[in-house]
This record gives sequence, structure tokens and C-alpha cells, in this order.
Amino acid sequence: MRADPSQKNSPERAFVVQFRDPTVTGSARFAGRAEHLMSGQYTGFETPEELIDFFGRVMNQLKPRSQKFTKQ
Repeated sequence: MRADPSQKNSPERAFVVQFRDPTVTGSARFAGRAEHLMSGQYTGFETPEELIDFFGRVMNQLKPRSQKFTKQ
């Protein structure tokens, strides 16, 4: 059974974000790993923009085809 994506706290929109220890030599201050719980997709990130881009890519995949953003 799939969760209702219209719910405010739908598990389809749940992510786990793990940040690296910033005291490790050479590691970026805003770096770590993010995983989408329902699909298992994951990525590493070094900047806030990379993390936000991952969220956007995954969330766009969840939208019905008619609601996906298309560049013109």
C-alpha cells in the first residue's frame, strides 16, 4: 500500500540527512549524506545547494507526470 502523497507528513517526502564531522581535516563545513527513505536514493553533498538539488530531483520524480516542471 502506498502512502497518500497529499498528507503533510507523507513518508514519500521523508529524508535522512547525516552531516560529516566538521573537525575532520579537509572536510567541508556543510557536507554529508542524504537518503530518501521510500526510494532508497541517496547522495553525498558538499554544499547546501547540492543537498537542495537532491531534494528537488527526488521530489520531482514523485510528482505525477502532468505536474512535473518542464523547462521551456
